[in-house]
Amino acid sequence: MSDIFISYASADRSRIRPLVNALQQQGWSVWWDRTILAGKTFDQVIEAALADARCVVVLCLGIPLPPTGF
Repeated sequence: MSDIFISYASADRSRIRPLVNALQQQGWSVWWDRTILAGKTFDQVIEAALADARCVVVLCLGIPLPPTGF
């Protein structure tokens, strides 16, 4: 179980890392999709991580959405 699940655009990964590091230094366990183990689908892993997290943080860092959304 993680304390915090972080959702973000993969293009922002380098901008998210300092936040993850800061949260971990404060003692929080953080889940973000930096590694998906072989044999698991992305959807399976995300679904399980969301179910186990105590808190979800969604970060929108200025990348505009396409006209049709996600």
